Parts: sequence; C-alpha cells; structure tokens
Amino acid sequence: MAADGEALTAGTIANPRLWRLGMLLDMEERTLTVAATSTVGEEAMLCRRIDLGDGADTLHALEDAVYDNPMLLADFDRSTMLLRTPRFAVVPAEVAADADAAADAASLLWTSPDENLRLIAAPVSGTDCAVLAACPADVAAFVGRTFADARFAHALAPEIAYFAAKAPRTGNAPKLFAVASEHGVDVIVFDGTRLLGATSYACATAGDMAYYAAAAAQVCGVASGELQFYVAGDPASRDALIGALRRFAPNVMPWVFPSGLLADGAAVDTPFPLLILPLCE
Repeated sequence: MAADGEALTAGTIANPRLWRLGMLLDMEERTLTVAATSTVGEEAMLCRRIDLGDGADTLHALEDAVYDNPMLLADFDRSTMLLRTPRFAVVPAEVAADADAAADAASLLWTSPDENLRLIAAPVSGTDCAVLAACPADVAAFVGRTFADARFAHALAPEIAYFAAKAPRTGNAPKLFAVASEHGVDVIVFDGTRLLGATSYACATAGDMAYYAAAAAQVCGVASGELQFYVAGDPASRDALIGALRRFAPNVMPWVFPSGLLADGAAVDTPFPLLILPLCE
C-alpha cells in the first residue's frame, strides 16, 4: 500500500467507468483507505491509505483527503464507502426495514439527543440480517453529495456477506470466522450455514482477540471441540491470532485466498473489507 499522503491524480486511471472505488473510513483510527479495482481485470488494484490527522474534525479532514486526491472524484462505475465505527448493531433484516423498529435499535447506538448522527442500514446478502451504523450526519451528507449513488455500509457488512457465501463450502459443523488486523478483530459465527452472530472488537494483542473470539462462540452456543475456527486478515495479525487460538482450540485454520484470486496491486496491509469488496459485488 502506498505511503500516506501520496496523491491520487485524475490521470491515474484512464477510464474510470471501467473501475470500482471502495473506501474505508475508520472513525477511531482516523484514516481513509481507498482501493480502486478494474472491472475488466486488466489493471492492478490501486490502494492508498490517507491519514486524516488529529487536528481537524472528521468532516473537514475527510474533505481535505478527498479534494487532495482528485482521482477519488472520477466517474467510477460504482463507489462504496465502508465505515469503521464502534457504534453499530447487527439486527434481523425485518428490524432494519421497519422505520420504528430501526429507530428503537438506533437509540442504543447513541444516547445524547444533542448528537447529530445519521443511521445507516445495510442489508447483508445471503443472510436475514442487516448492519446498522451511526455516522455523523455531516459526514454522511458529504459522502452523499460527493459520490453520486455511493453505497454506504459498516465494514462488517461485506465480511458477513462474504463468509455467508463461503460457509456452505466448509461443511455443516459450527464455524467461526475471525478477521484480524493490528487494530482489532471481527468475529462472525455460523451453525452450519445459519448466521448466529457477528461483532467487532477493538484490541491490539492476539491474546485479547482469541479471548473475544472464544467469548463470541460461547455466547452463540457453539463452543465445543467440533467448532472450526477460520482466521483471515493481514498475515502478521492472522498468524498471531492462529497461534493464540491453537493453545485451546483443536480446529484452527488460516483463511487464505486461492492463488490469483486477489487483484494485482493489493498489499498485505490492505484492509480485508476492501480486499473482498470486489468479490461481493
């Protein structure tokens, strides 16, 4: 992945209509990571991570990041903004589809009536769930104005969709998919092909990630010697979590993309939701 601050110029991509843009806005780490992928498979993926800094508020920092990288304003075939925030909830799809029920769920994501937030609801294909997320209203408005018809979802949504599609291929045993990074772990639990739960934890050590993964399995009622753990993520974090899990779990396996599946240009530290996004569209 290119160094922070390296500009993406308008001339970087010759024909943006043949490309799709994925963006991951991490509200806690204050970074914007972007990945542009060719739909015709002839060009390498372009990946950049942009540090939003600690000075400006999120809206102005995001505005500066976008306007300093003109390529992001190109006419892409599709644009998707993924949001990484601890203010989220995985709910049944019928809850997200009902305005009153969604509002009740949203009230759990923020407690102050003075907060100006917008609820983002993303149904997850292949499941009967949706992911709700609370986003600052000014940030959501900027994304809507700047990226025409952009899809907006919590970063957990494409991960759930991706593993829901893969779960049938791993047999009928209970399984837990963990996506590890240097900042935390996402955990998705299935009983056969039925989604039982999904959540995300901010933590820095493999031991903490293993604890949260085991706790999620316990809460979902699948903690047993038959449970299969699959661990994805950047190689260093993935391998560390595998080592921690193998101290108490017998069935722990790395989740590695088949050779040639990932687009050229993807870096080992490209966030997993952006890596799989082209595979979920």
